[in-house]
Amino acid sequence: MGNTGGATRICMISNPTSGNNRKWQARIVARLAAYPQVAHHVTRSPHEAEALVPQLAASCPDVVVINGGDGTIAAALGMILRHWAQGQLPLIVLLPGGTANMTAGDIGVASSHKQALKRFFRWLDRGAPLTGDIRTRHIMRVTGAADGHVRHGMFLGTGAIMQATRFAHKNVHSRGLGGELSLGMVLVRSVWGLIRQDPRFYQPTHVAMAVQNGSGADASRDKAPMLILVASTLGRLFLGIRPFWAKGEEPIGLTAIQGGARRFARAFPSVLRGRPNRHVTVENGYESFGGARIELRFEGELNLDGELFATAGGDVPLVIEAEGPIRFLRAK
Repeated sequence: MGNTGGATRICMISNPTSGNNRKWQARIVARLAAYPQVAHHVTRSPHEAEALVPQLAASCPDVVVINGGDGTIAAALGMILRHWAQGQLPLIVLLPGGTANMTAGDIGVASSHKQALKRFFRWLDRGAPLTGDIRTRHIMRVTGAADGHVRHGMFLGTGAIMQATRFAHKNVHSRGLGGELSLGMVLVRSVWGLIRQDPRFYQPTHVAMAVQNGSGADASRDKAPMLILVASTLGRLFLGIRPFWAKGEEPIGLTAIQGGARRFARAFPSVLRGRPNRHVTVENGYESFGGARIELRFEGELNLDGELFATAGGDVPLVIEAEGPIRFLRAK
């Protein structure tokens, strides 16, 4: 039974076309009928969300619940940052309504959709308290795409990330598999392909980069073949992976592994843990940085929270800037 006496003002945005939501949306709508304190909004396109978010900002909710996949979450967070004053941002609750749900695995209610819904409704029954496990993260604002659009996200990758993404779409997600288990399957297959230098996976991308932070320890690298390049504002990726080891508190982690990196099979497991062993050195082709602004110069595609798009290339850099921070409540 819903708690109708609580003072917490809650708005919920659902994308019914996200992976898990295609199976669960009708049940969620039916269950929410018992909780009139939750203003539930279903958006089926970015245009619908763009029209909705300013209205939500005007209603000044305490909590905005986002029920969707990584792409839906990133787009909604970008809109929230645009329409709310920084000092008045609501708490965010994330439900893993998508296929991969990497963002929700780090700062959402739970990585399992079933478990997340159970905890979410239990939180509502307790009066939706605004205390508990609150985690702070930034979001990346990305410009320099070929189409000129500004995007937001919390995970970005290129190089072998693109081959792994295409393998996932064709061989894993197309069969209805999702969540951290599916991403683990893709990881194992991709790493095996990289160790064997299978051309279906081993396709370095030539990238130049410049990393800026507030401590004066800026870094730049000339264009070089990058086997793997990942940037993220998440504390953990899927399966507890934390592939960043630069010291400091910069909001964006960036790790680059060059094409031809030595001792890959021995080095890579420690890279995934963010605890580099003796093989993970700059000389061997492994680097990790922290920054608030990153410029990448390359021509090709990248993955931003599951969305694939091309860079503008030429003299136009891909610019990644940290926005926020945003506070996420892991409701229980």
